[in-house]
Amino acid sequence: MAEQQNKNQILLQMNRGYIAFEALLASLSAEQLTTPGVNGNWSIKDNIAHLSQWHKRTIDLLQAVKEGRSLPHLTASMSEEEINEMFYQQNHARSLQDVEAEFRSTFQQFVESINALSNEELNKPLDWLEHKPIVLWIAGNSYEHYQEHTDIITAWLSSQA
Repeated sequence: MAEQQNKNQILLQMNRGYIAFEALLASLSAEQLTTPGVNGNWSIKDNIAHLSQWHKRTIDLLQAVKEGRSLPHLTASMSEEEINEMFYQQNHARSLQDVEAEFRSTFQQFVESINALSNEELNKPLDWLEHKPIVLWIAGNSYEHYQEHTDIITAWLSSQA
């Protein structure tokens, strides 16, 4: 079994990733944040909404862990690309202000959901997650995900210079 992850270390990595991503966003104009074409048709705003949706999914998983229940995947028959397109369609028309506020709110909910779990709960292999611990979902839907989108955004910004 892989080495156990410590909740405090996870939260530290999440906060560092979040702060770095927010610093990137703060350096950009509203026009830059809403211009399409960053990755496909997506704007930076669409990337932010995408991150919020994955926050929400992970919060739901964390709640299921806390309650000791499995979580049926409503999108189990969909590919990751199809899920991402669904999120894009659901959020594309929203305002920049709304999307940014939700990103900040879902991040705080994410942190609270992690704080509600013990290290044991975070590291316990779960049948409904292919015998992997929820902690892997946390990294993939927070600081690793922020870095992935930071790379996408900075590459686009470089191409605009």
